[in-house]
Amino acid sequence: MPQADLGENQFVTVDGKRLRYIEAGSGPPILFQAGLGFGASSDQFVPTMRLLADHYRVISLDRFGWGLSDRPASGYSFEAWTASTLGFMDALGIERTTLVGHTLGGWVSALIAYEYPERVEKLVLANTAGLNTRAPTPAQDYKVPDREGLRDELERTFAGAIEITDELVDEQVARSQVAGAAEAYTAILSYVNDPDVRKAFWLPDRLAKVQAPTLVVWGADDHIIGPEHGQQAADLLPNGSLVLVERGEHIPPARKPEEFAAIMRQFMG
Repeated sequence: MPQADLGENQFVTVDGKRLRYIEAGSGPPILFQAGLGFGASSDQFVPTMRLLADHYRVISLDRFGWGLSDRPASGYSFEAWTASTLGFMDALGIERTTLVGHTLGGWVSALIAYEYPERVEKLVLANTAGLNTRAPTPAQDYKVPDREGLRDELERTFAGAIEITDELVDEQVARSQVAGAAEAYTAILSYVNDPDVRKAFWLPDRLAKVQAPTLVVWGADDHIIGPEHGQQAADLLPNGSLVLVERGEHIPPARKPEEFAAIMRQFMG
């Protein structure tokens, strides 16, 4: 995946799990987390991070279970992802940050803003999960995409924002073949799809109490989690606002990085 201008992969161990992250720039910190997809990783934010690194310390984290972070067979939960994120911040000496999360990363980020408001400066929710009643990806019989399927995923994700080279596809193939990756992802899907879990961590029950200034960004043409959920989030948040991104689809930070970065700059002030 693309990492130009963002240095080497870096790793830190939190709660016994090795977490990978990428970082650039200096200034107020911004911590990005990607979504639920099997191929999701820190790299999806690289196009946006490049545009913000001149004024901010931009950091993108692979939650455990994704990317180049550890992928244990079990132990996936919102409590664990929240604790891991806070432990990661502690390890990097970050007391307070702006959190940016896409889909599942937005759900985790919103839970942190609700439970640990002292750690969150501002919040950016991009097509966040936790508002839709049904998970879009079924857990049963998940099959890892083949090489062409992985290439198609990259092309859908970035939509021309970067060139999808054979080298990028090779990297995605290598990640997909890590021992236990498919089993770990099936465990994640089983957990996130559990109706009792979704009810227990339901964002509509929490957003009204999130005081951090919050920017809700949504692809106007998202057919996976529709923009009506973005409006719902903005209406619930005491200090929330909604911006729709034309042709942003399900992942505006990757598909429309220049627009997403401009929206963020205005929000950050």
